[in-house]
Amino acid sequence: MKKVLTFSLFCLLFFTGAFAQKVKPVNYGGSVNLMEVKGRAGDATLVLRTLGYGKNDALAQEDAEVRVIRALLYSGFSKDYPAVISMTESEAESKSQGKLLAFFENKEYKDCISSVKPLGKLDKVKGEKVKKKPFDITVNYFVLKNRIASMNFDSFGF
Repeated sequence: MKKVLTFSLFCLLFFTGAFAQKVKPVNYGGSVNLMEVKGRAGDATLVLRTLGYGKNDALAQEDAEVRVIRALLYSGFSKDYPAVISMTESEAESKSQGKLLAFFENKEYKDCISSVKPLGKLDKVKGEKVKKKPFDITVNYFVLKNRIASMNFDSFGF
């Protein structure tokens, strides 16, 4: 009886974790680079280049999109395009009361992305079970900033 309960508990924990949606990108390295700024002021869009990681094209693209949005939220790229959120990622997630998590899980970040351009083919990553693919992703910075501001965080540094 004890073995059956132990096995059942193991299966429950394993399958719950295996099928949980993973929002944060796995750190395989790489960076997000600002390639171009199109437009001005409130109409500015940023073209950012990054590598996306995944077992297929769709997963690699989604990973690249999340990487770009997180870079804009927490790092920024210049004094004209600073980090949208002026606190650490863990602080922001705890203060957001689940709104940031929902922003990524419900793929609301895609509303800020105007185009995704693949730049190569899916290549194997040496020593890993994933593949990588480069993308140029065009993001409307001010749409992203306004979307996050509309979440009404207290002390969010806008």
